[in-house]
Amino acid sequence: MRLLKHFLFALALSAPITGVSAGSSLADGANVANVHMVVWRGCEEACKAFVRYFEDRELPVDVKVTDVGRNRDLLPKIQAQLKAERPDLVVTWGTSVSRGLLGTGSDYGTASALGDIPAIFMIVADPVGSDIVQSYKETGRPMISGVRNRVPEDVQLRLLFEFKHPHKLGILNHPDELNSSLNTDKLRLIADDLQFELIEELYQPEEDGSVDVDQIPLAMARLKAHGAEAIYVGSSSYNLEHQDAFVAAATELDLPVFSAYTKMVREGGALMAVGTSYANVGRLAGVQAEKIVLGGKAPGELPVTSLSRYSVIVNMRQAQRLNIYPPLSLLSVAEVVR
Repeated sequence: MRLLKHFLFALALSAPITGVSAGSSLADGANVANVHMVVWRGCEEACKAFVRYFEDRELPVDVKVTDVGRNRDLLPKIQAQLKAERPDLVVTWGTSVSRGLLGTGSDYGTASALGDIPAIFMIVADPVGSDIVQSYKETGRPMISGVRNRVPEDVQLRLLFEFKHPHKLGILNHPDELNSSLNTDKLRLIADDLQFELIEELYQPEEDGSVDVDQIPLAMARLKAHGAEAIYVGSSSYNLEHQDAFVAAATELDLPVFSAYTKMVREGGALMAVGTSYANVGRLAGVQAEKIVLGGKAPGELPVTSLSRYSVIVNMRQAQRLNIYPPLSLLSVAEVVR
């Protein structure tokens, strides 16, 4: 009998770990591995692909999904619940969730904040810089491994600059997003080699950490005033969430938007992206998870894996709007969106 996953969305409200079932129950008495995934902003492409990985293969794995709804304050309660629940594997989505539930090397050394519960992370742009693992080859933390999804910044920019090589490249980030800060640090390191000047702007959060979307056009105008010729989005949940307003503000100022998020081109209208498919990241995390819950591997025995291929996407409608066109050499390797 086919074993269907129990797909549980635990809404991040007053009782964050309770939820409703969106799948069929498992067969009684089946020897099923229990996996609990905790996500930052809903079950998107990577999360869904992870669930489907086991469903499509009819593997005896029960996947539950808890959504913290971008609320870091829920993480300690969820961590305590996971320790009590003791699933066969915890999967963490995103840097905030991964650091909040697994802890950092600085705080826990080689141990995990979840103790002896195996865990893997995904959609973490820089797991080494985020202090989640010591290296990609050997995590240095026996109960933790994962999947990294970010194409190296220098690889991204070399391809992006085949389209348009700005002398001044603008970035606009939320100051509370660690991935954005780490990404900016790497851009500073490669700026001289790739011959561009980095122009930086930060949003100004309210006391509760929120940023009004009305800040986007104002900050974009400041970047333009300081000479930015193009805008780059390397790692920013805020900019991705508000991609329509972000791209619209840049386009109004004739600024092309380059991104590491393919979704920002497909759905948000950005000019070009060099990135990875979140769905493929989810499937790759499924491979890692299967090795642990069904193959008997300890997470620390597995290196942090990554996709061997990445996507290059060009939005020709936006190219026409901005009156800049990609060279044929780039079009020969890119997916064209119209």
